[in-house]
Amino acid sequence: MLDLKGISKTLAKLDDQGVPGHLDYHEGRKHPRVSYILEGTEVFSFGLKRGSAAKSMEFDYVPRQMGLKRKEYRDLHDCPMSKEEYNKKLIASDMT
Repeated sequence: MLDLKGISKTLAKLDDQGVPGHLDYHEGRKHPRVSYILEGTEVFSFGLKRGSAAKSMEFDYVPRQMGLKRKEYRDLHDCPMSKEEYNKKLIASDMT
């Protein structure tokens, strides 16, 4: 769930074009970075290390960067939480 494959699945869910908010991928100094933009504000941004070592690496910092508790991140990953519900949570917590 917090490995590269699981994070990619969660990010793909946030890339849904039918709901406000979009992902922005850009090259960082060392690793690719991904940012989530909602209502013109960058809500989160983090780097994703790539390569053979990264495939077995855990990215424990991702839920915190996204403004979620681990259980909430799990809900977003496993589908009980939709992108729209995630956006509402961000707006309610003043992250936007």
